[in-house]
Amino acid sequence: MPELPEVETVRLQLLYKVKGKTISQVFVHHAKTVVYNPTMNTQLSGQTIADIDRIGKLLIFSFVDAPDLFVLAHLKMTGQFFVRDRAGVAGGGHSMSPHDQISLPNRHTRVSFYFTDGSVMFFNDMRLFGYTKVANAAAVALARSGFGPEPIDPDFDVTWFVKRLRLRKTPVKAALLDQSFIAGLGNIYVDESLWRARVRPTRRADRVTKAEAGAIAQAAGNVMREAITVGGTTFQHFVDTGGDNGNFTDYLQVFGKQNSPCSRCGTLIKKIRCAGRGTHYCPGCQK
Repeated sequence: MPELPEVETVRLQLLYKVKGKTISQVFVHHAKTVVYNPTMNTQLSGQTIADIDRIGKLLIFSFVDAPDLFVLAHLKMTGQFFVRDRAGVAGGGHSMSPHDQISLPNRHTRVSFYFTDGSVMFFNDMRLFGYTKVANAAAVALARSGFGPEPIDPDFDVTWFVKRLRLRKTPVKAALLDQSFIAGLGNIYVDESLWRARVRPTRRADRVTKAEAGAIAQAAGNVMREAITVGGTTFQHFVDTGGDNGNFTDYLQVFGKQNSPCSRCGTLIKKIRCAGRGTHYCPGCQK
């Protein structure tokens, strides 16, 4: 599943392609993807995209002079945005075969947003877990309230994080995966952050020292900022809106490295189950 750096990459590049464009028509190919909203075309036709914001892995489309109108979009496991304009087709999320890209919309297209300039934004989702739904300001505020702060935020309060983390009695990995506590960290980046901080994922959060908790906060922010810089991590054919693979795979130290020597101490990386997820760590240098 795409994590924060992948979704942020898509957000930035999608914003470049569709900001300022006016919707002429919305065609819903599968009602589930729009939460069975029969009036989406009426609600969005004539609206001009003002911005695309993000909280965690949730994209938030806003519109010019429409303070109570938004579209919330989530890629989930197999979601993908494509924009087709005069330059061709580019997309961000999970890549398709060349044939599918040529034949947009295709069997996996769930919603098509047609713009007045002739370009089209397609939302594709093979497994139908993702969504693009109309929301008002109250619904957006409610959605935002379900997310904690992001470690990449320049104003992220490390002191608050250290205190709150050390009150939790779950494994530290489970605490970091809780989006209501900290937003944006997923399985890959939690494993990488804990490796950098030298903390074992199975440690109970309330037994982590203040210094270790501070190191986790710093590592989490750094690892995600670095991943955004190179376009995220590529798994399951994830691509950005330019059709390019993320390059952070080349920088992973533990995720997917089971039975390989740790680059820091040489101990073989282990893979276990923790917090219901496949978890990678070094038993030699993660306490």
